[in-house]
Order: sequence, then structure tokens, then C-alpha cells
Amino acid sequence: MLTQKLNNPLPMNELVQVEKLQLLFTQSFPAVFISMANAILITVLLWKIQDQYILVAWLSIILSLGLTRLILFLRYRRQPADNKNILFWEKPYFITLVLSSIAWGIGAMFIMPSDSLMYQIVVFTFLIGMAGGAISIYSTHCAMTLFTVFIMLLPVTLWFLLQDNLVFTGLAIGSSFFLVSAVRATRSISSTLHQNLLMKHEMNKSREAAEQLARIDDLTGLDNRRAFYEQGKRIVSHAKRSNEPLSLIMMDIDHFKKINDKFGHAMGDLALRRTGEILQQRLRESDIAARVGGEEFAVLLPGTTVEQGRELAEELRQILAGIAVEMGDNHLQFTASFGVAADNTDIDTLARHADEALYNAKAAGRNRVACYNCNDGDRQTA
Repeated sequence: MLTQKLNNPLPMNELVQVEKLQLLFTQSFPAVFISMANAILITVLLWKIQDQYILVAWLSIILSLGLTRLILFLRYRRQPADNKNILFWEKPYFITLVLSSIAWGIGAMFIMPSDSLMYQIVVFTFLIGMAGGAISIYSTHCAMTLFTVFIMLLPVTLWFLLQDNLVFTGLAIGSSFFLVSAVRATRSISSTLHQNLLMKHEMNKSREAAEQLARIDDLTGLDNRRAFYEQGKRIVSHAKRSNEPLSLIMMDIDHFKKINDKFGHAMGDLALRRTGEILQQRLRESDIAARVGGEEFAVLLPGTTVEQGRELAEELRQILAGIAVEMGDNHLQFTASFGVAADNTDIDTLARHADEALYNAKAAGRNRVACYNCNDGDRQTA
């Protein structure tokens, strides 16, 4: 019915969380193929020097998890882009990522040839490369990145430390340095990204709030003239295409200048606010109500015939005539005049016709409803 105050469906932090998850799904999709390709390459390199049953079992696990993640990605992409729905996908994403990381981190212990230092270093090099890629791919989510990196490297690092070998000890120390660097880099990247996204959403919220304020009449909370005509053009266009009825009520508080002169502008403002409240309470969600001038209001009624519009105008006239506003010792009862028109040619023509009807209502004595080009006369007070 009316332009509402800005109301984000999610709190700011959750909006940032949603965007992080969207980035994860976008950035990590190619990583699934890279993981499977690296697993195939390692299997080929170790095929002649490692137990082939172990290699096949490990490769099958990696490929199965990769396919599972691909299915997850495809299902995610087919879902409606709704913020609340997107958050649902965080848990399954995290679970499949952890399982895949375990398959690499623990699996590497089984596929490493026990009697070949060179191939052990080759497998370790692949793990370092995968962990390094994880930092860049998953850095939007700090916890996921650190889980992935540690699960991949910690088992083999501990295994290196347990070996009585200077080379393995050196590799373990190097891996430890890498893990420490990964923690610092991940926290820095994730924090910077979080702040950037937070700033982005705060700026968007401020801009939307400013745009919203530019469309709202501060005094009544209704749409202002600009917002009314912008929405009116779309509604009239839709009514014209679908051949649906459309009517417009123009209303004006009677003798408003005398009210201000006698009671003061504060009382006049109170009368305007009370009128706005009545419109908001009485109108449908689909109706558009606005304060289009000093004491002039407009109500656009989609799917409403001119007779239905006139009946509503008469109801509003009676409500306004039966209320009073008070301020201190001052007690004010006021009335309003109404003009009704029905036309889906364009919003300007419709408003002009309703204005003509409103002029006729005021010329006939005010506190009455007049209708543009109606055959059964004007409806007025007794």
C-alpha cells in the first residue's frame, strides 16, 4: 500500500555471511576439478611403486567426494537466490569440504611409498600446493580455510617429526612454518574481506535509506508526490495491458488555511498526520496513498471501478468528518472534499480528471464526493 521503511530481511552480519558463502560457492567450484585432477596425477605417478589397491581405493574416495561436492554445487545453483535459503547450504558445504580434506590429509599417509624419499616428497609437494590453493580459494571463510589446511598438512607433519631422519625433520619444520603463515595470512585476508563486505552493505543500506527518505513525506509517513507518480505510471501501464479497472481519489482538507490561521500550524500538521493514519488503516496493501501537496492527498486504487472508488471516498469522508484532533485546549473537527475518476490511459490524465472532480466538490460546498463523468450525480453530505 505505502512505501515502507527500509527493512533488510537479515541483520548486517548475516548479510555479510550470505555473501561470503556465495563467494565460496563461486570461487571453489573449479577447485573440485583441480582436486580430482591432482588425485589422478598422483595415482599415475605412484602406480608402479605403490600398492595399486591402495591407490585405487584412495582415488575412488577422492573422486566420490568430488562428485558429491559437484552435485552439491549444482543443487545450490538451482535454488532460488533467497538469503535465508543460501545460509542453509553452509553446513553441507563445510561437511563435504572437511571430508575431502581428510581424504587428502589422512590418505596421503597411506599412498606415500615407504621406501622412496623422492616420491614421499612429491606427495608432500602436492599437499603443500593444495593447502596453498585452499588459502586463496576459501579465505572468505576463516574457519573453513584453517580446517582445510590443518587437516591436509598436520598428519604428514606429525609423521615427519616422528621419523629419525634429518630430511623429514626439515620438512616438518618447513610445514610448521607454512601452517603458522597460513593462520596469519588467512586471518588477515578473511578480516579484510569481512570489513570490505560489511562496509559495502552499510553503504548500500545508507543509500537505500536515503532513497527511501526521498520518497516519503516526513509529516504523514505516506508516499510523496514523486513516489506516487513513479508508482502510478507502472500501475496504470499494468492496468492498461491487462484491461483491469483503475480509479483515483484526490482529496483536500477543507478550509485548511483557516485551520492554520486560527489554531496554528502545529494543529494543521496534526490534522494532516491524522488523515495519513486513517488512509493507512483503511486502504489495502495494493493501494497507493500519497500526500501530493500541502493539504492534498491522492489514493490510487488498482482493480477498482469508479463506483467502488466513490464508495471508498464517501467512507473516508464520513470517517474524517466524525473525528476530532486535540492539542492543549484546542479541539478541532475538520472535513475533506473528494474527487474520483477512473481511467487507465495515463497517470497524468487520471490525476487531471480526479482534480476536476475535486474542484467540483469544493465548488459545490465542500465536504462531499464528486465523480468525473458519472451519470448518477455526486454523493454529498445530508
